Amino acid sequence: MGIVFIGSQSIGHYCLKEVLNQGIKVDGVFTFEPDSHEKWLNSVDTIAENYHIPIFSPEELTVEKIKEINPDTILVIGYRKIIPQKILDVTKNGVIGIHASLLPHLRGQAPLNWSIILGDINTGVTMFKMNNGIDTGDIIGQKEIRISSKDTIIEVKQRIQELSVKLISEFLPKILNGTAIMTKQPKEGTYGCARIPEDSKINWSFNSIDIYNLIRGSEPTYAAFTHYNSKKLYIKKAELFNNDKKYFGIPGQVGMTNRDGSVLIVTGDGAIKIIKVNFENEEETDAKNILNSSKIRLK
Repeated sequence: MGIVFIGSQSIGHYCLKEVLNQGIKVDGVFTFEPDSHEKWLNSVDTIAENYHIPIFSPEELTVEKIKEINPDTILVIGYRKIIPQKILDVTKNGVIGIHASLLPHLRGQAPLNWSIILGDINTGVTMFKMNNGIDTGDIIGQKEIRISSKDTIIEVKQRIQELSVKLISEFLPKILNGTAIMTKQPKEGTYGCARIPEDSKINWSFNSIDIYNLIRGSEPTYAAFTHYNSKKLYIKKAELFNNDKKYFGIPGQVGMTNRDGSVLIVTGDGAIKIIKVNFENEEETDAKNILNSSKIRLK
């Protein structure tokens, strides 16, 4: 009784480690390298190499290869491609996916980024049996967390990673022994689209809360940014400001510099406090060190 593991990223690394810690036989791993704008602290292939598990590329993921390996179950975590229908039907227990949202909310891509950007107050992780839709299969288990107003994508990802390991520990044995209970999803749901670095450009005419959520929901490797002196200026840390005090100015204008090194930037409904910034390939610094004049207009 073995499985094939298909996945990537740090979440895939720790989930594969949990599978192996449970003594479950892994007959093969399919994984891929990070994109140019990504940085993974841990990867799936390092675990596979340590346990002498055969490693395959996404291009090798075919019906013939799965039949050759002959697993009972396929487990998918952190994989961005649609699994072909023919592969869904090959194994005894089908293909089991782990998705970083509370399905049916935020099917699709970048669900945790979108949860923060949308201002959701909770999120979670779902284990489900894959079908021919996009994250629409029967739900096996879910675990939920709260998102505080100060949580960043790094912090939320870490907690979701821990929940994913718990999902595997609780439900994978039930799948393998045939005792898992599955619940159909509603047809209606929401979907997240893929995000690229340019999606993190700040529009200062937006409300402060929307700008703040974009900043904390953007990946460190493609942080929220604006333009100053024709260069990208990355906004690494911000706080909501008491907007009972109205600031009248042009959205993107420096409204005030503060003694603590932060600055207030005018927004569509007031102002937001910007704390840490950096230009590309330069060290992070207090915002006031760069944005030190009310004549400055960010674009």
